[in-house]
Amino acid sequence: MLQSKRLFNSLALFIFLIAGSSLATGQDYPKAGSTFQECTHCPEMVVLPAGSFLLGSPEDEPLRRNNESQMTIMFAAPFAMAATPVTWDQWEACVRDTWCDGYAVEESLRLGMDGEPNPDYQGQSRGNRPVVGVSWYDAQHFVGWLNHKTGSEAYHLPSEAEWEYGARGGTTSAFWWGPEIDYDYGNFGLRETGLGGMAEGRDTWVNELSPVKSFPPTPFGLYDMHGNIFEWTQDCYQADRADTPADGSPNTAGNCANRIFRSGTFLSNPYMQRTARRGAPYPNTLRGRNYLGFRVAKTL
Repeated sequence: MLQSKRLFNSLALFIFLIAGSSLATGQDYPKAGSTFQECTHCPEMVVLPAGSFLLGSPEDEPLRRNNESQMTIMFAAPFAMAATPVTWDQWEACVRDTWCDGYAVEESLRLGMDGEPNPDYQGQSRGNRPVVGVSWYDAQHFVGWLNHKTGSEAYHLPSEAEWEYGARGGTTSAFWWGPEIDYDYGNFGLRETGLGGMAEGRDTWVNELSPVKSFPPTPFGLYDMHGNIFEWTQDCYQADRADTPADGSPNTAGNCANRIFRSGTFLSNPYMQRTARRGAPYPNTLRGRNYLGFRVAKTL
């Protein structure tokens, strides 16, 4: 059955790409699937095709929540999304240029959720692992640094719709590879309810982050869209998504002191890992979570 589901997803993606390719004619856009990197420590970007998709989950999807109602989103033009979450190497380049507050993020990671020093703090693996501990505002500073470095105003945090579009890659199942969690496709937590580390299959990391690109990419060529870390999006929190724009841009209605995050973490169970799952909103000032980071998108 899983093989049939994967075949269906592959056929759906092929039809989707053919249909989407005609939506943005007359414009000199990069080819969908192509990649670019605009500076030494800039993220590698992947061009996603124009097209439409159903945001949210069907009512019969297991573990579904009521805030995942479906709506059609249409991207009239291609756009780009980072192939991976922003890494420590990339973040530290921003810190060296004094655009990002590395000291504040480091200090926040040493504290527990109560704001007191965390006696179990063991530091973070760095390099090509995702940066964590950053607030939504920290992510915005990184975006500003990217735009400064590249002479652009086009980099931004992805909207919820952009993020889910990239994660689905033209598929419609709970995960892009099929209906059930599979530890060959991400750094996931427990198979059942609750939080905690687990290793199985290609996932050999239990209570730590995996390096980016440790697992296969989505059909659109994006890595780590499921598991490893939560990722900030641009959207203001609105439980029913009543004002979500149909063009894929971020929701600016609702409570903008709180922002939606997407994906699951290395400690999360299958409910949290699903493509349509919307993270309970966090204050946009929140720092210090060792499972919360971000990736960027770019208007073309």
